[in-house]
Amino acid sequence: MLIRRNITVDGHRTSIRLEPEFWAGLTNIAQRERVTVDQLCTEIDSGAGKLLRTAAVRVFITSYMLRLAQHRRKRKAQRASGRP
Repeated sequence: MLIRRNITVDGHRTSIRLEPEFWAGLTNIAQRERVTVDQLCTEIDSGAGKLLRTAAVRVFITSYMLRLAQHRRKRKAQRASGRP
């Protein structure tokens, strides 16, 4: 099920449709980065290249969460080995 929400990208009002899980991820990332969802979407859009906006948002969220998980695994491994 897709949910349509209005966002403002680079000062222009638009809307995107995402699954609830992607909306939750987008909100979570915005909070972690201390920006608004609109600011984050503007940043994502500026680096989207040829991707459509919705696809760029999905790719960004997935990549961000994968990097976060890798970072957590690395820190956990370092703690387990006694390294700082």
